[in-house]
Amino acid sequence: MEQYKFDVIQSKMIVEAIVEGYREYIELRKERNEKMKISSAFAWTKGNFIENKIAEACVDHNISYHKAKAGLTWDYLQFIHLDTQKLFLIKNAAYFNQDNYSQALLPNKNKSQRGRRTYLHELSKINEHLDFPPTPKQQERTDEHSIQLSLFIPENQIRTELTHLKSLYTEFHILTYSIDEAFQISNVMHYLPNPNNNIAYEIEDLSAYISGADITNEERSILAPDLEYETDAGAYDIGIIGDEERK
Repeated sequence: MEQYKFDVIQSKMIVEAIVEGYREYIELRKERNEKMKISSAFAWTKGNFIENKIAEACVDHNISYHKAKAGLTWDYLQFIHLDTQKLFLIKNAAYFNQDNYSQALLPNKNKSQRGRRTYLHELSKINEHLDFPPTPKQQERTDEHSIQLSLFIPENQIRTELTHLKSLYTEFHILTYSIDEAFQISNVMHYLPNPNNNIAYEIEDLSAYISGADITNEERSILAPDLEYETDAGAYDIGIIGDEERK
């Protein structure tokens, strides 16, 4: 699937921004740890720091961004390659299931499934016209929670917004970052989600572009106590598609 790879310079920029954003997050955690009696709630801001740094870096690479909602309360950034109108977003790999991307893994990393994550499922329909390689075994996935989505997201709203998205963008991509047991960025992957089987196909392993991700023992000691509770707030919300003015 070579034709779906991003430009090398842009991919390298994204990886570097992920590392730098995570570094800024760690610096905040250090500062708050010194000044506050309790600061574990800042663990929920990690994704904001990473996306913000990408937004700052993308200006010089013909990439735009705008704010959208992954749920009733959780905002995130969508990024757009202006020359090709390819849409992509950034996810924490700890809560991303490549084999069933519209459903999040629970924080304990077992294979239990939550309700369908509509914002990923609907965005992936931008790719309905793309050619994907055949899968060894076509899996039928049903989800009892997906029936309940109509209670939160009207069918006509989804249909209208999906038509609008398809008119704006040519492809939808997902990039994920992994944080290892040493609390360092260890892996960055590029995926193309297939709405027909709910599988995210690997496009490229971008981990070779990771540089300067090492952290100190002091920094590690600050992050370690929150490991059991730290999560991505976006993993908990049933998603709704949202859109604000592009910047």
